[in-house]
Amino acid sequence: MSLDKRKTDVLLTIVKNYILTGQPVGSRTVSRDSSLELSPASIRNIMSDLSDEGYIDQPHTSAGRVPTARGIRFYLDSSLEIEPLPGEIQDKIKSALTSVGPDLSQTLSQTCKILSSLSGQISLVITPSHQLIRWQQIDFVLLRPGLVMSILVMEGGMVNNKVIKVDKEITSDDLVRFSNYLNEHFQGKTLLHVRAGILAQMRKARKQFENLYENALRLARESFEDTTRQVYVEGIHYLFQGTDFPDLGKMRELFKILEEKSKLLKLLDKTIESKNLSIILGQEQKLDELSDFTVISSPYSLRDDNIGAVSIIGPTRMNYSKIVPAVDLTAKILSQLLQEIYENSAGFDMRG
Repeated sequence: MSLDKRKTDVLLTIVKNYILTGQPVGSRTVSRDSSLELSPASIRNIMSDLSDEGYIDQPHTSAGRVPTARGIRFYLDSSLEIEPLPGEIQDKIKSALTSVGPDLSQTLSQTCKILSSLSGQISLVITPSHQLIRWQQIDFVLLRPGLVMSILVMEGGMVNNKVIKVDKEITSDDLVRFSNYLNEHFQGKTLLHVRAGILAQMRKARKQFENLYENALRLARESFEDTTRQVYVEGIHYLFQGTDFPDLGKMRELFKILEEKSKLLKLLDKTIESKNLSIILGQEQKLDELSDFTVISSPYSLRDDNIGAVSIIGPTRMNYSKIVPAVDLTAKILSQLLQEIYENSAGFDMRG
């Protein structure tokens, strides 16, 4: 539903005052701060319409109005003005991330710390989705008849070894042919494509090939399931600062989702798929744990593939103008750094 100019002016005045003060906004304040030059009585009529349409709410009978999730979303989509970050902030982020060296685990941990410091909010960084990491090479070593060592190398230098059973008739020469065949077809492809490709090739392969392919596929699945991914978290102490101190019930719910992580991963993975920065209002997602909070998340990439996400969790009433560019810039700098590490070295340890 679109809003006319008067409703838009009143709603945005309420949202901006609420973000600034954290307090319900009354008709006198709107009359004073808006460009409409209307009396408080006229403003109240417009506020009543906005309430009926779900954009604002009245927490108490005698109080002013606060924006609902729908009102905040209207502001974000139509009126949010991004404040450019000073050049020294970009230098500060780059310096912090490069100081830990070419180690992915330490780099992501440092990213989480610097983003929390810049935003004054809880920050989260999720490690790469293993399904999006590229297959680099697979080799097989015959240990004895019927038993093979599989050596799977993924982009970034991650190596996974596993002993698998195969037909006793398979020889070392067969294994060389198998690895050459797999590398020719799947090198440089993401694990998602590898899984689909192996299944397709298995349908065409001879019976003696099938067992090896099944075990290679099982190895990949066991090595890169998303349940093993980490979520770095920093800045929980910011919950106890400022005027937006949440009640104990809301705090317990937030701690629960930060500890369990599965819901967070599902939510943040959506931002990886969306390709761009996302602003997710907890009320819109119907997540009780995040009902009073907003998640701002931006994907980071390697070789044009979005592989993880940089995010913050803060109160719905936050300074979006400053925090949105901080999240976006941090994700872009992290992507640049990972690309430089990949191009200038044989890889980095992605097991963190």
